[in-house]
Order: sequence, then C-alpha cells, then structure tokens
Amino acid sequence: MPIVAITCDHETINDRRGIPAPRYVSPQAYADAVLSAGGDPVFLPYTPEDRVSRVLDFADALVLSGGDFDVPPDYYGEEPHPKLGRIVRARSDFERALLLGALRRDTPVLAVCGGMQLLNALRGGTLVQDLSLRPNTQVHEQPNNRAEPSHPVTVKEGSRLAQLTGKDQLEVNSTHHQVLGHVAPDLKASAVAPDGVVEAIEDPGRRFVLGIQWHPELLGTPVQLRLYEGLVDAASRR
Repeated sequence: MPIVAITCDHETINDRRGIPAPRYVSPQAYADAVLSAGGDPVFLPYTPEDRVSRVLDFADALVLSGGDFDVPPDYYGEEPHPKLGRIVRARSDFERALLLGALRRDTPVLAVCGGMQLLNALRGGTLVQDLSLRPNTQVHEQPNNRAEPSHPVTVKEGSRLAQLTGKDQLEVNSTHHQVLGHVAPDLKASAVAPDGVVEAIEDPGRRFVLGIQWHPELLGTPVQLRLYEGLVDAASRR
C-alpha cells in the first residue's frame, strides 16, 4: 500500500502534574481518510530542511493538512496586514521545504485548506490576508459543525476535481479567514464559491497536485473521500 505522509501541528499542554508537555497533533480524520482510500498514513514531525529529502524518500504521496495559522506573507512578497492571523514559522518553513521537494519529485500532493494556500503562494500566486479585505465576500468561517457543509462550490468542467467527483457542484465546509488572491500562473482554478472565492486549484501538468480550500476528510461522504482515493491511486501508479 502507498505510504501517505501527513503534516501535523504542534502544541504544548500541561500534563497532570502541571509540567509543560510539547507534542505533535493531528485530527484523526486525515488518517481515517487515507486508510479508507487504501493508503498507509504516516504523520510527520517538523524536520530540519536538510533532512526533508530523506523524508520524501519513503513517502509515496503527501497531504498538506490545514491548521489554525496563516501562511507567512513574505512567501508571496507582502508585508503583514494588521488582520493577519497567527504565524507558525517552524511549521510553515518545514512544509515549504517539503512541498518544494515533493514537486521536484512529482510526488502526488493533496493540499488541504491552509495547505492549498501554501501551494498557491509557493507557485507564484498571492493570498488575501483577511476576508474583510476582499469586496463582496461572504463569511467563510462557519459556526456549525465542520462535519456539515456550509456552502456550494461550482466545479470546473474537465478538471481533475470534476473527474474525481463526477460532479459539477459540491457542498463543502468552510473554516478559513484567508482566500486566494491571484492564482499562480501554472495552476488552474477548478472550483469557485458563489462569491467568486477560488476553492480548488490543480496543476494539470503533474501526476497529481490538487489543492482544496475545504476539509473533505471531515465531511466524510463517498464523493468527498474520492479526493483521497485519487491521491492514493496516483501514488500507486508512481
């Protein structure tokens, strides 16, 4: 079975004695989605950039997961706006090196939520640092359970996303305060929200590079899980 590497978050909690306990964490849904698609999930701690190539030696595919932080604006040539959210430089620098290495190897990539934003930024696109800075944009941070959809997206005909799902419209969840500005030159928008926000991007010139703004692993429907099945299938064909 293909090994699917998944990036994770880092936090420090106090154990039962009140002693700080740093740990790596990730929602279980990512592993469950990879397992259901036929892959073997492996979570990645932050690794020094000079060791990233060794990490990629064993990974057949990569999932860039989301998280409660923003992509550093210097990645896309901007200064921080006052409405910019939390920056986690250690994670972003690791994921940047990981993604660039995966792209050089043509390793299949599924970039989820903040992962999609990183993908766009590193390929030459931009981000809007807060939804309030984009005119006529709806709220994209749903108050209800993230396992429930929040709004529809229109899927571009002929895109990889359309081929995977067999749909011209999908119901998605929404948990982000940043959106794509300019889509990177070599990437194509493959899904758009009713307010025009780009919700999916892909690289038609590569084996499998798909970025999605929502969390299909939390929705968990057969249609949504086809995105993970597509990733694992592409990894199997490497």
